[in-house]
Amino acid sequence: MVSLLLLAAALWATLWWARVAWAGLRADRRLDALEEVAPEPPPGGWPGLSVIVAARDEARGAERAVRSLLGQDYPELTVVAIDDRSSDGTAEILDRLAAESARLAVRHLRRLPEGWLGKNHACAQGAEVGASRWILFTDGDVVFAPSALRRAVAYAESRHLGHLAALPRLLAPGVLEKAFVATFAAHANVGFRTWELRDPGTAGFVGIGAFNLVRRDEYRRVGGHERVRFEAIDDAKLGMVLRRSGVRQGAIRAGALVSVRWNHGFLATWRGLLKNAFAATEYRWPLALGAALGLGVAALGPLAAAVAGGGAARVAGIGGLVLSTATVGAAVRRIGGGSGAEALLAPVAAPALGLAVLASAALATWRGQVVWRGTAYPLEALRRGCVRVRDWPSDSAVGWDRRW
Repeated sequence: MVSLLLLAAALWATLWWARVAWAGLRADRRLDALEEVAPEPPPGGWPGLSVIVAARDEARGAERAVRSLLGQDYPELTVVAIDDRSSDGTAEILDRLAAESARLAVRHLRRLPEGWLGKNHACAQGAEVGASRWILFTDGDVVFAPSALRRAVAYAESRHLGHLAALPRLLAPGVLEKAFVATFAAHANVGFRTWELRDPGTAGFVGIGAFNLVRRDEYRRVGGHERVRFEAIDDAKLGMVLRRSGVRQGAIRAGALVSVRWNHGFLATWRGLLKNAFAATEYRWPLALGAALGLGVAALGPLAAAVAGGGAARVAGIGGLVLSTATVGAAVRRIGGGSGAEALLAPVAAPALGLAVLASAALATWRGQVVWRGTAYPLEALRRGCVRVRDWPSDSAVGWDRRW
């Protein structure tokens, strides 16, 4: 009986990792690389671009991030930094940089209106500044290579897109940290289904907090951040609202041109998920339990079968371990490269991801609230403000020229 259970777990895990691996392969085949885009102006010249940097307590990385934007070779650029009630010196850093560069405008927010999450409100306020054709929403710790914005706008204009999300390089120096981040990215790819973005009527959508480039007219047409004002995963849900409102949406791999370190160290990265992992399940306990259980069995099932199973169970377990290692290894290379040793930690990284989802749900339920960047948001209000995927059918999702 035990051997049969181990065999079933190993086979199920193999199917799980096969799905994740297949999603990665399909995304690799359909997504272009930003480094390969020629930074040439579109017909009529470079359109205006406003970069909105939402920052709250980002003193650790804000200066480097903003300087990388001020160093862009994009000719029609304005950088708008929104200091959202920071208490760690972020405001002073931004004001000093603004005194050095006319390209940078800084706005300080002192209060958060009722019915808004902090970052969402900051992005909405930033979008009110200027009248450029394009708006790029990014975070206060993202670093850009000098040609990143020219390449991104050139790509979006040539494909007639209304929204372009660039997948950044995720910096994670530690072995376990990199394995964990890669495992997260691989599973997020399954959810986004970016390979479907060129095909009309498909369910895929994408939104990346580090790089959401949106045409201003399309952003306003769908209601902007007002639509996601109390949504904890606002970047992804804004992408969903845009695509399912008929906006042409694309995704591109940014490589070394856009980089960000999610958090500093494995434990900090794991804890960082506690604020919004429950939101990824739209605050539904069955989904949270299913994700946690699935990730645990996917990682530990093959290991248990390989060690304690016999015959077919052991063979299936070894096969599952090989596939999980190969899948995480491919994800490591996809997010920014590594030694290869990180993939061996898949049996640790995947259960840790599942545990983060479960802990996020448990903490939010127990506290009755989610604390994010020093602000407490009631769980029931977050549930009411959740922008649910099921309420936005994909019938209106448009594709774009598949020759590209």
